[in-house]
Amino acid sequence: MSRIKAFFSKCAGFSGGLISGSSEFPQFLILGLDRSGKTTLLYRLKIGSGWTNIHEEMEKMRTPNEDGKVEDPGYHYEELNRFFSCGVWEVPGTEAMRHLWKLFYQSIKIHCVVFVVDGGEAEERINLAKRHLHVLMNEAELRNACFCVVINQRLDEKKNPVYDEKEDVLKYKLGLHELHHSVDWRTKHFIMNILDLKGESDKEWAQLMAFAKEVLCNSRGFGLKL
Repeated sequence: MSRIKAFFSKCAGFSGGLISGSSEFPQFLILGLDRSGKTTLLYRLKIGSGWTNIHEEMEKMRTPNEDGKVEDPGYHYEELNRFFSCGVWEVPGTEAMRHLWKLFYQSIKIHCVVFVVDGGEAEERINLAKRHLHVLMNEAELRNACFCVVINQRLDEKKNPVYDEKEDVLKYKLGLHELHHSVDWRTKHFIMNILDLKGESDKEWAQLMAFAKEVLCNSRGFGLKL
């Protein structure tokens, strides 16, 4: 918790949460349950497929050493510049950290929430993800934010997709088909294999960013000039 407090003290002067208007530097927040693919998403975008053993190294960084400390602080921040410049925050989805999500979007002005869901997740976890997603959609601090729901299309041991894109059942299980009009226009879901992304220019990510740009520039939201 002390590390979290220190983090927000540094963010006190961060421009993303303090300035407003068409010249804002957009801030994205990647959320979702633990092990849904959030950290992989951020670094596939930033580094591409060059980090081949990302899962093994992240697991090692998150394992406490002999002193009980971990190398990885949990949350990450990177800047992306391919389609328009933006800051991207990625926050863990463990039960403990979910209680701290609010601190991020209360301290930093968030323009877009990227909510990641594992396409092969169990029913109970899907329901949990839905509850958290809809809480976020109704938060006052996120009333103008774009919501991009990413369904992580993992592959099984035989390299077959674990999620049926044609059936697309998570659209309904996550309640994305019955959103209030105030949220529906700024929400869209995307199906992609996060591990297969090849950087910011990947066509799958390009579709998400095109939608985000459309929403962020809309006068009903932030009215940014990107």
